[in-house]
Amino acid sequence: MTYLFSDIPASLARVCANKPIHIIISTVLFAAVAYLGIFEQYITNDLPATDSQEVNFYCPPSSSNWELLKSTSDLDKYSNAEHVYLNPLKFKGSTDSFPEFPNLIEDLETSDVDGYVLTDTAVGNLPEVLKNEQGQVFKLRSSNNKLGKYYEYCKSIIVKLQHAIVGAEPLDIVMVLCAYVAMWFTFIQLFYGMRKIGSNFWLAFGSILSSCFAFIFALALTTEILKIKVSLVSLTEGLPFLVSTIGFKHKLAFTAPVVKALNSDPHKDVADIISDVVRSRTAIPLIRDQLIISASFIICSLLVQNLPGLKNFCILASIILAVDLFFTFTFFASILSLKAQIFKVHREIELKEILEEDGISSNVANNVAEVSIDISQTVLKNNRRILGFKIFTVFGFLGLHLFALGTSWLYDDSADFEPIANRDSHLLIAAVKNTITQIPNNGLLLTVLPIKVYSQATALTELEYYVVLIFTTLTTAISDPLISKFLFMIAGISVSINIYLLNATRFHIRSPVSIINQLNSSKPNSSVGNDIVNASTTTSKPSKKTKKKTKKRAENNIQEPLVADVNADNIKEGQIVDENSTADDDSLSENTLSSSDDTVRPLEELTEILKAGNVKDCNNSEVLELVIAGKLPLYALEKQLGNKMRAVVVRRQSIAKFANAPVLLSDRLPFKDYDYDRVFGACCENVIGYVPIPVGVAGPLVIDGKPFHIPVATTEGCLVASAMRGCKAINAGGGVETVLTADGMTRGPCVQFPNLKRAGKAKVWLDSEEGQKKMKAAFNSTSRFARLQHIKTAIAGDSLYIRFKTTTGDAMGMNMISKGVEHSLKCMAEEFGFDDMNVISLSGNYCIDKKAAAINWIEGRGKSIVASADIPSDIVEKVLKSNVDALVELNVSKNLVGSALAGAIGGFNAHAANLLTAIYIATGQDPAQNVESSNCMTLMKKLPNGDLRISVSMPSIEVGTIGGGTVLEPQGAMLELLGIRGPHPTEPGANARQLAKVIASAVLASELSLCSALAAGHLVQSHMQHNRKAPAPLEAVPSAGVSLNSADVERLKEGSKICIRS
Repeated sequence: MTYLFSDIPASLARVCANKPIHIIISTVLFAAVAYLGIFEQYITNDLPATDSQEVNFYCPPSSSNWELLKSTSDLDKYSNAEHVYLNPLKFKGSTDSFPEFPNLIEDLETSDVDGYVLTDTAVGNLPEVLKNEQGQVFKLRSSNNKLGKYYEYCKSIIVKLQHAIVGAEPLDIVMVLCAYVAMWFTFIQLFYGMRKIGSNFWLAFGSILSSCFAFIFALALTTEILKIKVSLVSLTEGLPFLVSTIGFKHKLAFTAPVVKALNSDPHKDVADIISDVVRSRTAIPLIRDQLIISASFIICSLLVQNLPGLKNFCILASIILAVDLFFTFTFFASILSLKAQIFKVHREIELKEILEEDGISSNVANNVAEVSIDISQTVLKNNRRILGFKIFTVFGFLGLHLFALGTSWLYDDSADFEPIANRDSHLLIAAVKNTITQIPNNGLLLTVLPIKVYSQATALTELEYYVVLIFTTLTTAISDPLISKFLFMIAGISVSINIYLLNATRFHIRSPVSIINQLNSSKPNSSVGNDIVNASTTTSKPSKKTKKKTKKRAENNIQEPLVADVNADNIKEGQIVDENSTADDDSLSENTLSSSDDTVRPLEELTEILKAGNVKDCNNSEVLELVIAGKLPLYALEKQLGNKMRAVVVRRQSIAKFANAPVLLSDRLPFKDYDYDRVFGACCENVIGYVPIPVGVAGPLVIDGKPFHIPVATTEGCLVASAMRGCKAINAGGGVETVLTADGMTRGPCVQFPNLKRAGKAKVWLDSEEGQKKMKAAFNSTSRFARLQHIKTAIAGDSLYIRFKTTTGDAMGMNMISKGVEHSLKCMAEEFGFDDMNVISLSGNYCIDKKAAAINWIEGRGKSIVASADIPSDIVEKVLKSNVDALVELNVSKNLVGSALAGAIGGFNAHAANLLTAIYIATGQDPAQNVESSNCMTLMKKLPNGDLRISVSMPSIEVGTIGGGTVLEPQGAMLELLGIRGPHPTEPGANARQLAKVIASAVLASELSLCSALAAGHLVQSHMQHNRKAPAPLEAVPSAGVSLNSADVERLKEGSKICIRS
């Protein structure tokens, strides 16, 4: 039973999620076929009689008695009679007089026909355009394909509703109205629910589309197979009740766990996630609920046998629920899978573009993008422009459908007029007698054709004319046998290409993490995994056959660098050794570097190999020989060897030789198990390993109502403990409130002019509205993400300093700004009339970067954040072991007055740089930018209720969540811990701004704790207890100039017993 209710739906969902385009297109095609059948059943058969019917009369020779022919078969009796056709005409929109029409016979007895025209053929030669005496233009209209028909159709709908309301009970009207209101509320609730899950539009629309298809298939099944006809009235009254009672809870219940699973493991295959969720969480509950409801409808149909309308609708409702559940596991699963995969590809491409704009090499950007796709924040959220396009497409499709398909059953011009066949015979005969005065000898057969309508030409009719002309032309072209086959072939090719591209994309976005996991689980002595081992432990000169094998393995090394990095990254005594070997001795002898087991070919031969570009075929000892001889530069090892891990190993051996540093032949500087693909071309050159730094976590700290665990990379004891105590105190007061006051990274180039006058003119132009506008256009053209905010200038002699301030999305953005500044200056010189300008430096220290400067403190640079928190007085005493007055006094004396006396610029704080730099290192920021980022003013004051208010103002926090050190996996993991890794999917820059708020809040907690320790006199003792052995007690020497009261003595006694640990 479990297999039936969980495994089968899971297998269905997996197949459909693996082939989403196949399933979606197939379902749409079958739904179209079913829809056409329903259209014929429910629409064509229910069409009201129209005036399209012709009326035939016969008059014998030499007689005036006209006979109305009841059937078209009677026409054969009078085949020898002369046949003429009468065209009734109606002129719509005429206000004064009828248009001039030759041989027009006016009809004064009826209001819906203005006159008649007699013709010899059924088609007739009626003119297309007519004019009346006032110059009004009238055009012959077709009976359908008319844009203006919807106005008339709405009027007819209102009339029909009025008749229906008059004949219905008031209670029935109220109930149906409430059902329709509830149905539309259900639709709104669906969109709101999907929005909470993470999709603004597409999944909600897919849910509705899936249910609509289920309704169409169920209706076709009921009508064609079960031969049960549900009337159109029953559908219009019953469907709103069904939608409002059942709703789309099953779609939400299916979507929410799938999205949650995608969030928790974004690198797992989407089809596997959907299948696992269906099997473990959604299949059995959904099937159980739908079976119960369907059974209820079946029972209801058995109990109301005397009410055929209700019985048939209950049967239809039960089938709709069953088919809808099937479509949930198939069609809707395909939509969910396709949306998630497209989102992954979009995010990967966007991340790659951002990294490349920020100066990361293309290879590294590609590697990072492939494994850094994280859809945890808004897995299926849409860009607003894309959302608008989707809505426009959907409504455009519906509009074209109503226009092209619904014209035959919605409304036409003749709907205003009583059909010819329904008119009184004596009126028609009177019209005929007025028209025909003489009957031929063989009799006269007269056919009264449908009413022809001439409408006054307006803007709407002109628009309709051209739209109809376009559609008519397209229809004629498509109906051509050759063109139709060609279009069908093109559609098939397009579908095939889309399927191929999707399959290729799905393979492309599979995370390399899964490949690594497979490699880790494989046996360590695989031939590919030992390529580097073989390269360094060759015992004799390789034969020709061995060379071929080695070359083939070397090629595999380049194609699969991940394989080589997994099992071949161990070194002992200058040699790559097996992973199971041990190296207890830290200082290994270098004599084994060139052991007798290694055969090193002559330098001349190695040089020839280098020139041929085949260094990767040499063993490590031979590569080392080339490096020591100066033939192969250290920086070129990665390029020549084609394997970054091997390049690190050889470089360590080389530096150990050059610098006489055998420590590099040991593991004291780690180098194993590191992804050097992300380092090369992005973070560091001449890599020989990495330096581990302890990472602690401070928090949780509630920031703007949301808790954050803050990573801190430091070697200073007590720093994390101090921040933890600050977090505890701040959380007890309700957390931190933050405000972003500015966001803009700067670059300040220096340019020079021939004289002061030209420099002044350039400054005035740049400060003007025209100059700002042109420079913005030039700057913004260089990047999709960087946007110039404004330019500030300063002049010194004939030199001009230009400070560009720009937004850079979620990147710190120095590289993309530099590219934009360079292009802007080029345009200024070549296009804006300053060809005598000479660019001295792209960075003229007017930015100002990595230096203390007042301009950053005043104007801001990066993110400008103010963070504040209120600490209850009892928390200050119990947690911080101090009091509010002491903290306020210490802050004024130390952070404000003391810093002012020292001439500090932005240094009005206790130790903001301490925690800021630690977080910078942990999250991959540029540690050198702590100089300006640490600009901070700490303020404290006592509130009227006795509580403490503390705030920090940091105007120049320079951070980013993409580019730079954030491409490294450990640093990226810490950003992921904060929930802000990579670019924000819908609001560029939001992740970087959030990181700045986290840093400012952490600094606030650290400032609070340190100042409390200083006020209570605990600082030295806490460091001694945390970092060192207890010092020998010193003899107390009382100060002659200081008197202590009892409160101070008690406070110091208390401080001697505790430390700053919370």
